[in-house]
Amino acid sequence: MADKSVQELAKLVNKSVQALREQLVEAGMPDRVATDPVTEDEQERLVAFLKKSHGQTDKKRISLKRKTVTTLKGTGTSGQSRSINVEVRKKKTFEKPDAESIARDAQEREAQRLADLEAAKIKQAEEEKARSESDARQKATLDAMRANFSKSKKTTAESVQVVSKKSAQPVVVKKAKPKVESRVSKESDADRKAREAEEARLKELEEKARRQAAEEAQKRTLEEMRQMASKYAGKDAPAVVTKKDDPLAEGLVGDALEESFERERREIKRGSSSTAARGRRRRSSQTEQEIRARSKGLKTSQAGQHGFAKPVERQVYDVQISEEVVVSDLAQRMAVKAREVVKMLMKMGEMVKEEETIDQATAALIVEEMGHNPVLVSDTDAEDRLRDLAGDARTNVETRAPVVTIMGHVDHGKTSLLDKIRSSKVASGEAGGITQHIGAYHVETDRGMITFLDTPGHAAFTAMRSRGAKATDIVVIVVAADDGVMPQTAEAIDHARAAGTPIIVAINKMDKESADPDKVLNELSVKEIVPEKWGGDTPIAEVSAATGDGIDELLEMIGLQAEIMELTAATDGLAQGVVIESRQEKSRGVIASLLVQKGMLKKGDLVLAGEFYGKVRAMTDEDGKPIKQAGPSIPVEILGLPDAPAAGAEFLVVADEKKAREVAEFRRDRERQSKLDRKSKSRLENLFENLGKAEVQQVNLILKTDVRGSLEALSSALEELNTDEVAVNIISSGVGAISESDVVLAESSEAVLLGFNVRADTTARRKMDADDIDVRYYSVIYDLIDDVKAAMSGKLAPEHREQILGVAGVREVFRSSKFGAAAGCIVDSGTIYRKKPIRVLRDDKVVFSGELESLRRFKDDVNEVKSGLECGLAVKGYRDIQEGDKIEVYEVHEVERTL
Repeated sequence: MADKSVQELAKLVNKSVQALREQLVEAGMPDRVATDPVTEDEQERLVAFLKKSHGQTDKKRISLKRKTVTTLKGTGTSGQSRSINVEVRKKKTFEKPDAESIARDAQEREAQRLADLEAAKIKQAEEEKARSESDARQKATLDAMRANFSKSKKTTAESVQVVSKKSAQPVVVKKAKPKVESRVSKESDADRKAREAEEARLKELEEKARRQAAEEAQKRTLEEMRQMASKYAGKDAPAVVTKKDDPLAEGLVGDALEESFERERREIKRGSSSTAARGRRRRSSQTEQEIRARSKGLKTSQAGQHGFAKPVERQVYDVQISEEVVVSDLAQRMAVKAREVVKMLMKMGEMVKEEETIDQATAALIVEEMGHNPVLVSDTDAEDRLRDLAGDARTNVETRAPVVTIMGHVDHGKTSLLDKIRSSKVASGEAGGITQHIGAYHVETDRGMITFLDTPGHAAFTAMRSRGAKATDIVVIVVAADDGVMPQTAEAIDHARAAGTPIIVAINKMDKESADPDKVLNELSVKEIVPEKWGGDTPIAEVSAATGDGIDELLEMIGLQAEIMELTAATDGLAQGVVIESRQEKSRGVIASLLVQKGMLKKGDLVLAGEFYGKVRAMTDEDGKPIKQAGPSIPVEILGLPDAPAAGAEFLVVADEKKAREVAEFRRDRERQSKLDRKSKSRLENLFENLGKAEVQQVNLILKTDVRGSLEALSSALEELNTDEVAVNIISSGVGAISESDVVLAESSEAVLLGFNVRADTTARRKMDADDIDVRYYSVIYDLIDDVKAAMSGKLAPEHREQILGVAGVREVFRSSKFGAAAGCIVDSGTIYRKKPIRVLRDDKVVFSGELESLRRFKDDVNEVKSGLECGLAVKGYRDIQEGDKIEVYEVHEVERTL
C-alpha cells in the first residue's frame, strides 16, 4: 500500500474523515488534518490496532479433512445380496508456529544436538575402556586355560603310567626268560593256551585303564569350560576365537578323546548294526558336536551358525508409485508381506485382494503409514526416458523439408491434385475413385523437396484426418469450385486449427463452367477463413487438377510458408516419427509406413512402434525402391515388426532391446485395460438403461481390412449405427486376409464375415464352402456401411400404426334387462365395421377399448354402416355407455422400420 492522505484513506475505507482521525488518535498516532499524509507503516499500525480492538487474531490453526466411502457387498440372512456403505473420515490439524516458538524450537534442537554429541563422546570413552578391560580378562582366561590343560595332560600321563605298572605286576613275576625258553619244547598245549589268555587279559586291562584316564581328563576339561562360560555369561566380553595352531585348540578335548572318535568311526565303517553300536554312534556324534560348539563359545543348537548376529537397522525405502499399482507389487517394493498391506488397506476401509490394483493416492497413504517414502511417478515415465535418451544422441540440426497434408471433402479432387503434382496416377488405383487410407509421398520442386500426406475425405475417416493434421507442418484444404464448403471440409478446418498448423486453401476444378470461386470464399469466411486479398491471413490458390493451372502458384505458397516457419530437425542420432499406416501381406508380412520427423532411420535399427518392436529387415521408399537410410520428412515403408501398429502411433528407434520390450508390454497392458474399462462401463450403462426394456438385438460381425487405418475408421463408423433396439457387435477384427480361424469363429458365434479390400485364403475358402458360411467382400466403405445398416434394420421390431376407419356419435341409449344397453348412433365420418376394434370416447377421452357385440341397421344385422346413416350397436362387456359418447373404429398396420 502506498502513502495516502487522510481524505483519500477515508474514502477508500468508506468512513468519514473525522471518524478516521479519531481512530488514528486511538491507535497512538498524532492527530492531523484531511490533507496530511498517512504512511504505509502508520496504515499497518492502524490495521493491527483495529483488528485487536475487534477481537480478530491471525489464524494459526488449519484442519484438513478427508472422507472416503467404500461399498461392501455381502449376502443377508434371506440370501439376497446387500450393499453396505463404509465411510472413513480422517482429520489432521496443522498449527502455525509464531516467531517465538520457532526460535525456542531452534534453541531446543541446538541444545539437544550438543547434548547428544556429549553423550556420544562419553559412550565412546566407556566403550574403549570396557574393550581394554575385556581384552585383559580374555588374555588372563586364555593363560589360565592353557595352564589347566597342561596340568590335566600331565596328570593323565601319570595316571596311565600308574595303572600300567599295577596291571603289569603279574608279568614281572614270571620274567625268568632262560628258564621259560628252556622249557618251551617241553610245555604242553594247555600251558600255551593259558599263557596266551593271560597276555590278552593284560592287554585288555591296559586298554581299559587308558580309556578311563582319557574320560576323566575330558570330564575335567568340560567342567572347567562350563565354569568359565557361566562366569562370563552376562558380560559383553567377545567370544574367544583361538588359532588353529594354538596348543589349547589342538588338544582341547585331549588326545584320548580324538582316539575315541577315531575308534567310533572305525566301528561305523565296519558296518556294525547292533543297537548298542547305533547308540554309541549317536552319542559320539552328539558329544563331538557339543564339544566343538562349546569350544567356540556357542550353544549346541547354534553349532554351524555365526557366533555373533549384528542387529539390523530398519530400512526406509523410496517406493515408486505409478498411477495404478498392484498390491503385491507394492508390498515387494517395501520388502514386506502382501498380507500386511492388505491388512492396512482393510483398516482404511478398502477391501482389496493381493492381485488387485489400487490408485496412486491410496498407495501413497499406505507407504507413508508403513514408514517409507512415496515417490509418485507417471505411467509414461519409461517412455519419457526413452525419448530423452534418443534426444540426447542427436546433435546436428539442419533445415528440413515441410510436411504438407491434403485435406478436404470427398470427391473434391485431393488425390487428383496430388497426382498432377507427382505426375503419376494414384486416384485411378483407389476403389470408387476415393482415397480410403493415408498415402505419403515426397516430390522435388523448384523450392526444394516437399512431403505430401493425402488423407481420406469420407465421414468415416475423421480420426485419420485428425492424425494427418497432427503429423504435418502445413495443411492444404481442397475445396471444389462447383460444390463449395461441405461437412468434411469444415471438419478438416477444425482439425487443422486444433493442431495449430497454418492453412492454405486450394480452390480446385476451376476449369469447369459451373465454377464459382466467390461462393467458396463467402462460405469460407463463415468458417473464419479470410483470404489475403480480403485483408485476411489465409493464402488462396485457384487450381485445376485436370489442366494443371495454378499448381505452380500453390507450390510457391507452400515454399514461402515453409521459409517463414524455419523448419529444422536433427539429421543424426536415433530416429523418431509417426506411423502413417500399416498393413499385412501374406508374402511379405507386416508392412508399416513411417514418416521420419527427427534423426536418421537406418536398416537394422530396433524400432518401437506403438505396442510392437522389431528390427528393420528391409526399407523402401513410397515407390517400392530399396533404401538404406531415411532422414527427417521422408516417408518410408519398413519390414520387421511382429504385428501391425495402430495408425498415428509414435515410433522410436531404441538401442536397448530390454527397454523396448518393457515399454511395449506396458503399452499393451494399458491398451488392454482401457478396452476392458470401456466394455465394463458400457455394460454397466446398458444394464441400467435397459432395465425394464426388451432385449437389445445384435448383429454379430467379424471384420478384416487391408490396413490398420481403414479398420479403425470402419469400426468407429459401425459403432455409430447402434440404437437402443439393435446394435453392432464386432466379435473380432484385424488386418490381413480372412483365415480359417476367422471362419471357425464366425460359425460358432453366428457372425457375418466382412472383408474390406481383402480376400479369404485357400483353407478359409474350403472351410466356408463346406460349412456354408456367409462372407461378403467390399472395396468401397459406402457399400459396407449400407449393407450393415440394412441388416440392422431387419432386426428392428416393426412399427404399429393405427388408422381410424370411422366415428359414430351416440344419440340415444336404450336399456333392457334382457339385452343390457344399446346405443342409437349416427355415423359422423368413415365407416363403422362390426369386426374391427373400437374405443369409447367421452369428452374426447378414452373410457373403454374393446369390440362390438352387435351392429344393426333397422332390424337387420349388418357388417358395416357408412357415413351419414343411422345404426344401433352394443358394446361387448361395457354397459355404461351414455348419450354424447363417440364410438371410434380403427385398425392397426405393421410397418417395417429402417435406420
